[in-house]
Amino acid sequence: MGERDARRCLEEEPAAKPAPRPFLPSDAVENLTPESLGREAERLANPSRSLFEDADPSLVGVHRGSVLSLAAEVVSGFGVALGVSLVAIVQLLGGSTPDNLPGILAIAGALIAASILGAVVSWYTRTWELTDAGIMLRSGLVTTKQLQVPYEHIHTVNMSSGLVERVLGLMTLDIDTGAARPEGEVTRIKGLQAGMARALREELFRRKSAVLAGACAAEAPAPEVRGEDEGAAPAAGSELVPDARYTLTTGQLVLAALTETRIVAQAAAFLILIIQGINFLQESRLVSLSEVAGDVVLLPASLLIGAVVVFLALALAIGFAVSFVISLIGFAGYRAERAGGRISVERGLLSRMSHTVALERIQSVSVRQGVIRQLMGYAEVRASVVGSIGSSDESSTADGVVLHPFIRVAEVDAFLEAIAPEFAGAVDAAELTRLPRAAARRLAFRTIAKVLALAAVLAGMSIAVGHIPLTGESWGMACLALDVLLVAAGVAAVVRMVLNSVLRYRDSRIGHDCARFVMVVGGVRRRTEVVPRTRLQHATASASPFQRRLRIATFVTRTAAMGDLLLRDVSAADAEALLAWVRPRGSVSAACPVDASTSKED
Repeated sequence: MGERDARRCLEEEPAAKPAPRPFLPSDAVENLTPESLGREAERLANPSRSLFEDADPSLVGVHRGSVLSLAAEVVSGFGVALGVSLVAIVQLLGGSTPDNLPGILAIAGALIAASILGAVVSWYTRTWELTDAGIMLRSGLVTTKQLQVPYEHIHTVNMSSGLVERVLGLMTLDIDTGAARPEGEVTRIKGLQAGMARALREELFRRKSAVLAGACAAEAPAPEVRGEDEGAAPAAGSELVPDARYTLTTGQLVLAALTETRIVAQAAAFLILIIQGINFLQESRLVSLSEVAGDVVLLPASLLIGAVVVFLALALAIGFAVSFVISLIGFAGYRAERAGGRISVERGLLSRMSHTVALERIQSVSVRQGVIRQLMGYAEVRASVVGSIGSSDESSTADGVVLHPFIRVAEVDAFLEAIAPEFAGAVDAAELTRLPRAAARRLAFRTIAKVLALAAVLAGMSIAVGHIPLTGESWGMACLALDVLLVAAGVAAVVRMVLNSVLRYRDSRIGHDCARFVMVVGGVRRRTEVVPRTRLQHATASASPFQRRLRIATFVTRTAAMGDLLLRDVSAADAEALLAWVRPRGSVSAACPVDASTSKED
C-alpha cells in the first residue's frame, strides 16, 4: 500500500465493526433444518456476501421515484405555458382579443403535453439500485445510461425539496463524488419520499464506512478501538446520535436576516422588475408610453422631483423588506449537527435544503462578517467542500456550505471544536503578521485612482444627459435632480472605498500555526480563512516592479474546492517564509511538536 493510502487509512480510523452474529439466529434455533444450516455455512464461508445483509428491506431492489413526482414536473410545464400566454391573458382581461390567439393556445397546449410526456418518460426510465459495489443509476429511453457510483467515492449527499415537493412530501437527493466536473442530473435522484430519502442517505454513508473500514483493515494494522468510534458504521435503519447539534433561536434568526440584507441588490432588482412591467404593459397594448410620457412632462417640476425621491426611497424599502424575507425564509429551521464523521446542515422554510458532508472533504473554513456584523461582534461560518455542494438553484451557498449563519465571534472556536475540530483554535494559535506600512501607501494610491475614475464616469453621465436636445423648466429640474442623485451616489461610493481601504490595512493578517494556514482579509466585508496545510494545492508569491521596490509581494494559494486565496502587499520576508512552510522538507509530524491532546486532529 502506498504512503498516501496508508496516511488516509490512519487519518480515517477504521470503523468499529459490529459484533459478529451468532452462528445460528434465535429463530433458527427453534427451526433447525438442513436448509438453514446450509445457508449459515455458506454465509460463514463467504463473509463478503454478508457485508450489507442488514440493509433496510425498503431499499432492496430496483426503485424509481414516487408517482407523485409527476405532479411536480407537470407544474413546471404549466408555468412555462402560462409565461408564453401571459400577454394574451392580460389582453383578454383588458377587453381586447389578441391577433394570434389560436397560435398562442396551440403553443401553450403543446408545451403542457410535452411536459407531461417528458415527466412520464423520465419517471419510468430513471431508476436506482443498491448493489454490493455501489449505487447503480439508470436513465435514458433511446440511449440508456448506467452509472455506478462506488460507495467509497461518495463524499457529499445533499437533499433538497422545493415548494411543490414539500407539499407532496417528496425530496431530491444529490450524490457528489468530488469529481472535477459535476455529474449534474446523472447523480440526482428525484421524487423520493422524505423517509426513504433519509434512509437512503444513511445507508449510503453506512456502506461507505463499511467499505473504507474493510479496505484499511486489510491493508494496515487496525488501531485499538476506543469506545464508540466516529467512523463506526451503524446498523441499517438506525439513526446516528449527534455528537453536537446547533440551532437558531427566534431572536437569532431575525437578527441574522436583518444583518444579511442586500438592500441595494434587491432595490435594483425591484427597479428592473418595474421596467419590465412597464414594457409588458406596452406590449399588451394596455398602456401607451408616448401618451403617458406627454402627461408626465406637463406636471410641475417640484412634483416630479418629489415623485422620483419617493420612488427611490420606496425601492430601497422594498429591497430591504424582500432581502429580509428571503434571508428569514432561507435560514428558518436551521440545524447543524456532527455525527459519525460527517456534518449535516438543514435549513429553509418553503424549500428545504439538507447538506451532508464528510469531514475529510472540507477544504477550508471561512468566517465572514459584514460591516454591521463587525460592529455587533457576530459572523457567518462557511465550509468549502470538494465538488458540488447542492442544487444549482441555491445561490446562497455557491461558494460553500453555511455551517452557521449567525454566531458570536467569541463562540466560533467552540462551535468549530464541536462541528469541525480540525479547524478550531487556528486564529489564536497562529503567528499572524500585519501588512507593512508600504501596503498603506499602495492602498491609498489605489483608492485615489478609483475615486478619480468614478468621478470621471459620473461627470460623463451628467454631461451626456445635459446635451440631450430638450428644453423647458421641467427638463431643467429633472437634470438638476439627476445631478444631485449622481453626486449622492458618488459620495456614498467614495465613503465606502475609503472605509474599505482603512479596514483592509487595519485588520488584514497572514500566518500559520503548526499545520494550518490562516489568512484574514479585512475590509467592509471581513473574511478569515483557515486551511490545513495538507489541503493547500499550491502557493505562489509574485511581485510587480513597484512591489519589489517596496519589498512587498502578493501571496496566493489555492485548495481543491475554491478559487485563489489572495492577499496583496504582504512583506516579502513573510511571503518567503510562508512558501517555505507550505513545502516543508520534513514531514508534518517532524515540523509539528507532539501533543497528546491534538495529535489525532493534526
